[in-house]
Amino acid sequence: MEPDHFERKYHLALERMEREEASFRQLEEQLRRIASRLLLLARGRDDALDGLLERVTDAVRRSSVGAGLAPLVDELGDAVARLDGTPRPASSTGPAIGPPWPEALRETLLRVVLIPSLAEEAVDIRARLAATAVDDEAAMPMLAEAVANLVNRQRDSLRADIDNLQGLLEQVSGRLEEMTHFLEMGMKEQSQDLAEGEALDTTVRDEMALLNQTARDATSLADLQEQVSSRLTLIDHHFREYRERQDARAEEFRARSASMQGRLMELETQALRLQESLAREHELALTDPLTAMPNRLAYERHVDEIHRRWQGERQHVCVAAFDIDHFKAINDNYGHAAGDAVLRIVGKALTAHAAGRYFIARYGGEEFAAVFDDMEQGEALLVAEDLCRIVAALGFHASKRPITVTMSGGITCFQMPDTPAAAFERADRALYEAKRAGRNRCVVV
Repeated sequence: MEPDHFERKYHLALERMEREEASFRQLEEQLRRIASRLLLLARGRDDALDGLLERVTDAVRRSSVGAGLAPLVDELGDAVARLDGTPRPASSTGPAIGPPWPEALRETLLRVVLIPSLAEEAVDIRARLAATAVDDEAAMPMLAEAVANLVNRQRDSLRADIDNLQGLLEQVSGRLEEMTHFLEMGMKEQSQDLAEGEALDTTVRDEMALLNQTARDATSLADLQEQVSSRLTLIDHHFREYRERQDARAEEFRARSASMQGRLMELETQALRLQESLAREHELALTDPLTAMPNRLAYERHVDEIHRRWQGERQHVCVAAFDIDHFKAINDNYGHAAGDAVLRIVGKALTAHAAGRYFIARYGGEEFAAVFDDMEQGEALLVAEDLCRIVAALGFHASKRPITVTMSGGITCFQMPDTPAAAFERADRALYEAKRAGRNRCVVV
């Protein structure tokens, strides 16, 4: 196991989670602003309701909207029920600001890159938003709270992942300390072995010298035999003591080694399991749950990597933006379930055509983005036109009636001093030129 490599992996994952948490904080703030503006639009019908709306607005603006907002939502529902059927004063009406609030919240939710466990709940909230009337004021705060709670749970999940990683890093640090102690003990025992070996050598030399002296001083054979036997017994005793200490130390070393090996294998298993889990979460975080295509985050990472390489090699790189024509009419006329089916079928067809030759992702809503690496502008245009023809040839039916679905596209190539965002913005402008020119076509800029 390589601790430095694992620690780098941990810090990279931590940085990614912190970036995503910052993104969700920004999204949460945008949701608060949307809710505040919707609450402003609802004022002017009743003084008591205005006071309640003021309290709800204050709760939304605070740092937490969970438990504190729930009773206010109930009060707001009761107040709206009491006022049901009461005409709105003419002075309270005004020009519409942006899209209807259910569509605004739905579009906001589509831009959220959720962890897989929350994807199904997000689909349910989007369906509720799609089925909610614009003038359903009772549903507005409850659905806004549902979106905000979803974002908060996503943030809490990211924080839990960070805590798990920090816990594992603490375990790694503890195991490394044990390894350090183990190595220190081994070095200490090695030094003891060396010292005891030198001491044994000195003792044997001394005994041999005494034995030699005894042989010279002996006056009879019996005396010599007795002295030699005594010295040899002492030498044997010294050797046995040395061997016993060596055996005991070796057994202790084997026991510590087995224990350390078990701890390291346990830690390695935990690290591998976490690494596999993070890899799965990472892959799912880069996948659009509806179409199974790469999502916007995956596109942004891919195009950033290609752009960095392009800055050094200056190879041909084109980016494209595609959009399903009249998609809102499909949702309005046939329902959002039909719209989702169109997105799934179109996504499957686009992915099959790419087949590793280029990168294509669902950018958001009914929009797709592609990166044509190492393709000149003319070749990229031909591929984009093929994609539009493929979509136009797909057979769609809703309510037992055929639906005509087409797609428009805009293509541009990297130019100095382009950034990925600048190139995509140019492709997006080309897309809307294709829309203005009649749709079901591609435009190059």
